[in-house]
Amino acid sequence: MQEQAFPQSTSRKKILASQIEDLARQYATMEETGEPFGTIVIAQMGQKLAEKGKDIIFCAESIISTKVPEIVLDETEKNLREMSLREAPFLGIPELRQAIARRFETLYGQKVNWENEIIVTSGSMQSEYYLMAALLNPEDEVIVPVPTFFFDIPVKLARGKPILAKLDPARNFIHDSRDYENLVTNKTRMITLCNPQNPTGRVLTEEELSGIAEFAIRHDLLILHDQVYEGIVYDGREYVPMAKFKEVRDRLVSISSFSKVFNMMNYRLGYTIAPAGIIHGMEMVHSFSSMGIPSIIQKGAVPVLEPEFERKHLTSTISILQKSRDYAYEKLSSIRGVRIHKPEGTNLMLPDISAFGMSSMDFCKYLLKEAGVACAPGIAYHIEGHVRISLGNERIYDAIDRVARAITKLPLKRAAA
Repeated sequence: MQEQAFPQSTSRKKILASQIEDLARQYATMEETGEPFGTIVIAQMGQKLAEKGKDIIFCAESIISTKVPEIVLDETEKNLREMSLREAPFLGIPELRQAIARRFETLYGQKVNWENEIIVTSGSMQSEYYLMAALLNPEDEVIVPVPTFFFDIPVKLARGKPILAKLDPARNFIHDSRDYENLVTNKTRMITLCNPQNPTGRVLTEEELSGIAEFAIRHDLLILHDQVYEGIVYDGREYVPMAKFKEVRDRLVSISSFSKVFNMMNYRLGYTIAPAGIIHGMEMVHSFSSMGIPSIIQKGAVPVLEPEFERKHLTSTISILQKSRDYAYEKLSSIRGVRIHKPEGTNLMLPDISAFGMSSMDFCKYLLKEAGVACAPGIAYHIEGHVRISLGNERIYDAIDRVARAITKLPLKRAAA
């Protein structure tokens, strides 16, 4: 990263808005601190080493597979000429929104009006930013249980205030709504939720979700449910979406993506399902920024939402990932000083490496140098002393072996709790 990430003003007035200046300052020191997005720093370091001929296995960014389904590529190619001439509506092409609505009702029992309750965006992160920009007034507060994905950043960009609620690793990161009661103020607007959970691999129980639903109703809060890993659960465990709770559907925003479940990372395609008023607000932001997502990209995604294709694809994905999870868990949990909660879903694993006395960013740099494996620093997800390992790389067994060998070379700085 460059030492100076933002321009200095020569006038009395600052060039950048205060929230952007704050973010730029973090970026300027991100290579050392890992905040706010050390994952991409490690990935870039790994790429530079790979370009110099070093064999690097990339397990930092959350990728389940780089193999886009053939059905997607075929549909994209087949419609290339027609869709290239067709301007996409701001909310998304009707075919895709209709398919999303059908799928949601089939899977989760919630009837969705495709015309005004769905918006298609460039990935889930764009949905999250549009949501915050559309709903938050300056200093409005959003409760963000951590560790988690980067929900706090779009809150800040929208001039809101993220209130971080730390989950307890000793309790397997359980989401207990009673822990949030003293965080609510008259400015609290929303609570965020990632389930299945990035970076812990937790799959929230129906009891946990019910508690959050009751909490949101009691305090009149919106609920953001990021479910980009929806359905990726192990050991026959049930995946319960927040949409199951009918009593919160008027305050629920469900965000998902084609990147994870359907291996469509570079399509950058996501969507939001929410009450019509919220979608209309997001459309206002969308229409004066990107002005819609390319039609050809959207058309390519329609076939993966067919129930039979999704069922077969997800079954295969879970089978592969569960074997990778089992191998990684057995290998790493046997190392002295390493503690791990066995992931219940996602493609992620979050070992606690605090016993080795290194920051998560320094630990990832060590793994990159010593093992040739790029992992993500926990500090980027608001949990120092941990590293996040993505299990989706086709060479994951080799990666885990390398990581294990590298860790065993390190002396313990303190006893693991």
